[in-house]
Amino acid sequence: MSTNATQSAGQVEQFPKVPVDRTLSEQLRQLRDMLQSEFPDAEGVSLSFDGQLRAHIDIRKGEEILCVETKLSSLAGGKFSQIQRGPAPHHPFLHRISAAVDR
Repeated sequence: MSTNATQSAGQVEQFPKVPVDRTLSEQLRQLRDMLQSEFPDAEGVSLSFDGQLRAHIDIRKGEEILCVETKLSSLAGGKFSQIQRGPAPHHPFLHRISAAVDR
């Protein structure tokens, strides 16, 4: 089998460097850390994804619900929307405030 392929001698150019994006896990960690620092008295701060990224803040005192909702709505330039309240799953004495995280 003969091949008539010729190779040209020359320089191989490197791909242009693009700015490095933060990894997804790093972005999520920073988001969770921001929420934990804004709500230090929260019993728990978590993120979930089921077609849409949502943040969850669990608090013990019912009188803090409105304060958390208000602060959450103005946090990070309005990044959080569709704020809802309800019971925390499997924790009968906790209240959960959940919000969609917009990009």
